[in-house]
Amino acid sequence: MASGSWAQPLWLSSGRKRALEETQHNNYAAASTTTSSAKRRQVRAAVSISNTPVIDLTSRASSPAAETTPRKRKKTAGSSSVEKEERRRRVFRKHPPQSYLQKLDRARTQRLFVVDRRREGEGEGTAEAPREIVQIVGSTGNLYEVEIGLVPWCTCPDSRKGNQCKHIIYVLHNVLKVSGYLQYQLAFLSSELREIFANAPVNPQGNASQNESGKRRPIEGDCPICFMEFKPSTEETVWCKAACGNNIHKTCFQQWAATEQNKDVRCVICRSTWEFDAPLQQLLSYGKVNDEGYINVADQLGLSGERGVTFT
Repeated sequence: MASGSWAQPLWLSSGRKRALEETQHNNYAAASTTTSSAKRRQVRAAVSISNTPVIDLTSRASSPAAETTPRKRKKTAGSSSVEKEERRRRVFRKHPPQSYLQKLDRARTQRLFVVDRRREGEGEGTAEAPREIVQIVGSTGNLYEVEIGLVPWCTCPDSRKGNQCKHIIYVLHNVLKVSGYLQYQLAFLSSELREIFANAPVNPQGNASQNESGKRRPIEGDCPICFMEFKPSTEETVWCKAACGNNIHKTCFQQWAATEQNKDVRCVICRSTWEFDAPLQQLLSYGKVNDEGYINVADQLGLSGERGVTFT
């Protein structure tokens, strides 16, 4: 009896132990299952993340120009092409204004005197716009300088006010023989200047044909100084006796000689030393600088000295 009573607590203790072991086993299994599930969820999450496009905000913030660089380059390329396109520096005139027509009439009826010409910027391969610089004596006897370039200008008072003066119009109309809409423009493109000079008459000053005999040529065509037509019946002419034999209006040559003071006066065409008549030789010392600062020979040439006087 005593032994039986002793065995019962042992059995009970063993059962409890097994129950405890089973409980611990079940708890461990459950914990293992939970851990495995958590690991599987982590793996699935990692796979999901790996399949999602990654947006690198750090690199985008550190280099904001990465996206804009192509656009900037494209804009730069476009702007350079615009810079290559030349623009007229003054407003294009669709029609000749009345102010131009009035001065054109004066340029057709008032004789001016071209005493020197030179052209620049016409060399092959040069990007410089061509231009011609003309020294011209106005109707008052003053010596002015006219430049036909991208923006024609003159040293006369009218041009200094920003106007297209009659001296510029005279050179365009009578000297360069410009036709059409180009005559009344205030500015030219480089291509227009090349067209003007390519189509202009050959400069007679410094372009004499071979003629060393001094034989006088027929009085025809235009005077090489005023670029107006000869009228032998009403106008006196002189000619180069030393060499080329070309004709010049007497008044025009007097003007030419007066502006060449203190130099050996040469033929305006062939540049040979001019054989003077006595009255013409006296003009070499006549030109004087007036109150406006211009060389003036109006008195010596019989000019009135007044602006706008026409010739007959």
